[in-house]
Amino acid sequence: MRAWQMFTDAALEGDRHPDTLTLKGRLLKDRGLSAPSTAERSRLLGAARQAYLSAAAMMPATYPLINAATIALLEGNRKDAAILATRVLTMLDAGDHEPETAYWLHATRAEACLLLGEIDKGQAVLAQAVRQAPRAWEDHASTLRHFRLIMTVLEQPADWLDAYRPPASLHFSGIIHVAPDQTQSPERIAEAVDRIRPGFAFGALAAGADIMVAEALLERDVELHVMLPATIEGFRHDSVSSFGTHWEARFDAILDAAASVETIETLDAVSQSGIYVGDEMAMGCAIRHARQLESHAVALRLGDGTRAQGSLLDAAWRDRGLPIERVSLERSGTTASPPPTFAREALVAVPDGEQADHFAHAGAALIRHGAFTIARFDDPVAAARIALADVTLHGRTLGVTYGAYDPAGNATQRLETAVRVAGAGLPGQVPVSRSLALALTLHAPDLHCENFGQIASAQGDLALGLLAVR
Repeated sequence: MRAWQMFTDAALEGDRHPDTLTLKGRLLKDRGLSAPSTAERSRLLGAARQAYLSAAAMMPATYPLINAATIALLEGNRKDAAILATRVLTMLDAGDHEPETAYWLHATRAEACLLLGEIDKGQAVLAQAVRQAPRAWEDHASTLRHFRLIMTVLEQPADWLDAYRPPASLHFSGIIHVAPDQTQSPERIAEAVDRIRPGFAFGALAAGADIMVAEALLERDVELHVMLPATIEGFRHDSVSSFGTHWEARFDAILDAAASVETIETLDAVSQSGIYVGDEMAMGCAIRHARQLESHAVALRLGDGTRAQGSLLDAAWRDRGLPIERVSLERSGTTASPPPTFAREALVAVPDGEQADHFAHAGAALIRHGAFTIARFDDPVAAARIALADVTLHGRTLGVTYGAYDPAGNATQRLETAVRVAGAGLPGQVPVSRSLALALTLHAPDLHCENFGQIASAQGDLALGLLAVR
């Protein structure tokens, strides 16, 4: 939806350049496949097909033509789908096509074969495509998504596509105090990683089991994404150095090797609330990544695997139907003071002069901040639901942020961030902080939240999601 809004805002809808028409076809197709009604789906897919055909008429390119062919099949027009698929194969055989990677040329040929009902040949050509680019996970996912649609319309089994699914996305967490006599711990962790065979992993890096599993993942060339519940300096002090300086070099080496490192920059110290929000975000990342790649998400718990209120998050994970693998590790006899509790809340920024009483009736505490009323919720899902319902009903611009915070810290900064987020909204849509978008992925899968972009805040660039009725 956001992409289509940007397309129309740029006044591109009437542009007749073949590249613009191809983009238009793609955006209309995506809208059509998620349309809420059969009539709307038919209208959008028909418009997408026409945009693709118009582009294909202007330049020798297989991409718009194969998409038009697949849309024809989705519309129930198998004859036109076969005619267009045959044209694609003729272009590929003659080399009369746009410059493209070997993967996409093979995948396009495989798609054309499926549209012609040549399932065995399509399978063989897809296998050739994957061999051309075995780690092009996003390309594989896009192909699998298309091919599942085709197989469904053809009423043919699609289980053979599972062999080409990208590997799992893993969320990991574990105990800090691993018993020093647990010499088998690395072997047990390695066995679990080999059993799951993830391609991507998300989690924190506390001394102990977290660092041990991260090292095992990197040894197996798994793409590691680190999520820390505080600044790097604060986390290093509280959750690494405090448990022995021998962990520090290992922590630093993993940070250097990680594909990404994300932190809760508003917290200078590790806290129970920060750990909770950090785990929500890492779990949401794992689920989203798996969904984007047409794959699956798995959780790995080392020892009892608990963090602050960790059992609540694992219950939400299981409610999504997602598996949890467990590795038995014993804690050492060492004890440490628990981290401070701190707090967490969601903030809804409502423009001044707008009715906000219903937020109070939903359990929020209301405060004034400049030209805004701020509704403070303990439950981020409740905040998101009432904000979305409000925007859908009234069409006004709200913003929602969520996170952990130090009650003794700068409250004004958090309120101003909520106001900035509200200013990024579009009519009928709710901009939300990235932390809320990821928490909703875990707790409320029925709420659709797409990426939005970034805005400037007092803490630097702030990544946002866009919540909308779907």
